[in-house]
Amino acid sequence: GAVVCWGANAQGQLGDNGSTAQRTPVAVVSLSDARELAAGARHTCARRATGAVVCWGANDRGQLGDTTNAQSSSPVAVDGLTGAVAVTCGATSGCARVMTGGVFCWGGNERGQLGDGSMVNRTSRVAVMGL
Repeated sequence: GAVVCWGANAQGQLGDNGSTAQRTPVAVVSLSDARELAAGARHTCARRATGAVVCWGANDRGQLGDTTNAQSSSPVAVDGLTGAVAVTCGATSGCARVMTGGVFCWGGNERGQLGDGSMVNRTSRVAVMGL
């Protein structure tokens, strides 16, 4: 369940509480129960054993799903998301399928990629319509 990351880190996308690029793996802080990972262009998300989803890194389009719109170099919970069974990331967005079969997405939505019928970026999760 532990997670390690390496590479670019200017927006904290390695989750190590820093912003220095790393050539070798570093541990993501406060994450020991990850079951699945997904990486965007400058952010990363993990589905925890509890069904919660946490993300870290850039947040200029809401891709962390926590309404602060501030980047984070350590994992933050996607607001109000529980029961996740799968997680995925686009370049500036994230989505999770939940136990009930629904899908929730957050982040960049310039091309309607969140599936909520709009083209508005979302800092908190929205349900994909019609599922």
